[in-house]
Amino acid sequence: MATAAKAVSETRGAERERSTTAGRRQAILEAAREVFLEHGYADSTVDAVVERAGGSKATVYALFGNKEGLFGSVAALCGDEFAGAVDKVHVCTSLPESLRRIALAYCKVAFDPKRLAMFRMAAGESGRKPESGDAFYRLGPRVALEIVAKFFRKCADAGLLETSEPELLADCFLGALRGAQYNRAVLNPTRIPTQQELERHIDFVIEIFLRGLRRPATRDR
Repeated sequence: MATAAKAVSETRGAERERSTTAGRRQAILEAAREVFLEHGYADSTVDAVVERAGGSKATVYALFGNKEGLFGSVAALCGDEFAGAVDKVHVCTSLPESLRRIALAYCKVAFDPKRLAMFRMAAGESGRKPESGDAFYRLGPRVALEIVAKFFRKCADAGLLETSEPELLADCFLGALRGAQYNRAVLNPTRIPTQQELERHIDFVIEIFLRGLRRPATRDR
């Protein structure tokens, strides 16, 4: 009995420790994102992150290694947020409605002011630190591309379309969704499109996109 009670106590203690560590990690990531956005990668410091998040530099180094590891984790957080918003979209029996669902979910995240600011910062820093741009792409935009490619595979499996290149199809679709509106919003934070403008753009992209898709041949009944 004593041994079982001790084991339960140790398990609960380990769970509390994991929960505390996860909470601490999340707080550091949120603080780091704010610091990176305010100061850029080059001018951000671990000290500034610690000052905002609390705790110690030792904790930051233990969890993330260094500033580069911290930036990579912030980029991964952006990718996780993209995944959380887009990956839960389900394919339905209508291809236009399926495309509209995934487009709305993607644009909601892509045009979020904080995501735009992260992209702006990463692009600005990539000239002098290309590896930071690579990390942001691999853990952010690349994640979104893979998720949408998986979505097109599901559409193909459901018999809604035919494609042998779901990733290329996803790349074309996302590029059309971003379009000039995305470039304008990245370059000017005051020019983020309204929900009405986004929905009008999404409807147009889907209409054009559907014209170019190969549809499964219908069988004579």
